[in-house]
Amino acid sequence: MNIKAQALFDDTAITGARAFGGPDVTSSAMKTAIREWFNLFFMRVPEREEDPAQRIPCAIIGRLVKACFAEYDSSFNSVPAPGSKADWMNVARKAIDAVKLDALQWAMVGGECFIKPAPDGTGGLAYQVVRRDCYNVLARGPGGITDVLLCERNHIGGRFFTLLERRSVDTVSYTHLRGYLTIQNKLYLSNTPTTLEYEIPLDSLPQYAALAPEHTYSVPFGGLGMAYVRMPMANTVDGSPDGVSIYESAVQLIHNIYKNEYQLGREFELGRSRIIVGADKLITPDPEGGVMRLKDDVFVGLDGETSGAGIDIFSPVLRDESFERRKQSYLKACENVIGLKRGLLSDVEATERTAKEITSSEGDYSLSIIDLQRMWYNALSETLRISDLWGQTLGFCSSQAVDIEHLLSVNWGNGILYDDAKSWQETLEMVQSGILKPELALAKKFDLPCETPEDLEKIRAKYMPEAVPI
Repeated sequence: MNIKAQALFDDTAITGARAFGGPDVTSSAMKTAIREWFNLFFMRVPEREEDPAQRIPCAIIGRLVKACFAEYDSSFNSVPAPGSKADWMNVARKAIDAVKLDALQWAMVGGECFIKPAPDGTGGLAYQVVRRDCYNVLARGPGGITDVLLCERNHIGGRFFTLLERRSVDTVSYTHLRGYLTIQNKLYLSNTPTTLEYEIPLDSLPQYAALAPEHTYSVPFGGLGMAYVRMPMANTVDGSPDGVSIYESAVQLIHNIYKNEYQLGREFELGRSRIIVGADKLITPDPEGGVMRLKDDVFVGLDGETSGAGIDIFSPVLRDESFERRKQSYLKACENVIGLKRGLLSDVEATERTAKEITSSEGDYSLSIIDLQRMWYNALSETLRISDLWGQTLGFCSSQAVDIEHLLSVNWGNGILYDDAKSWQETLEMVQSGILKPELALAKKFDLPCETPEDLEKIRAKYMPEAVPI
């Protein structure tokens, strides 16, 4: 997968200029940053005297994704009638939810991604997540990206087949879109992963045989026909509209952690115990004649005059605790700059944390999760809107208007951001202070109706018998 990143951002390889005559508007600083984010995420082998065994980006993203979707559930507020427009949209909703983990993960790695709908062959839509290292931005407008080049690569029989798909939306002016989507497709064959070499017919591969070289859709999409998912963070790389990785602010800290791990490994390697003796003492008689030399690397022989030398044991004191303290310091700094709660990456005992530290870190973490959840809700709503347009365009569903905001319901659960026991205690305190009726508190706890005097009377009869007049 890294091949795509290299190919897309290598000016000597796949570029928008070579394929379609349009330059990539992404700045060189952003291209460098994007490479760095994906390299850190995929890093499996040591680089620059670093040990990536900690896999910090994977740990950050894995835990945030789990926190966001641990109790996630989406649904429609009413059960759609079979065969209705809402029923078709409900199927699309389920298909979109199937890629939510990938979408959130790749958005956090690359700062942004696309959710791309495509016909699934059964009258519905399938959804593909397009990573940031798999497309070039050819143009932007005030409303977002207006021209983009997507890359999809197949490695077959030792050769590389690269599909380049350009999506553009027409404009009346810089500030106004007509919204008609044009898609262009080109297929290239090459013998190396970083070059395009030869353009070949689209039907050279069965999966691309139905694609048209160019087509403009008659329904105005108002955009690229894909949902744009962007991290809710300011761009601190070049200040452009490009999204930035969730761990952009911690990149150098991550490198410091990897260097620390490398140095710790060297500390153990260089500090392992050795027995130092004269080289002659390592030679013993061989029963079959001659001599043989001890090969155990615990023994180190000294050449030269060693008749007066004894046996010395080299066993230095290791500084592993110092390296561990430094690593924990780096991990805490990562948590601070990213907005994670203390202990998500670092090993911090509860006794070492003050109440202020706990409140601050958990508050930042909760806000981070809320931001990510809001980002996904917006992405889900936008993908449903675009799916509706694709369904109408391809004849999969009717043109009947659907109010997605009214129809869609998302429940994030209460296990991550909501402490039920704490909330109930706060409710009791309001009752005790006289600012909340106990009937309303009980209605909230047991999800009971409480709109009418009759509702309140039922609550008193069932849960507050002492309050019922005799």
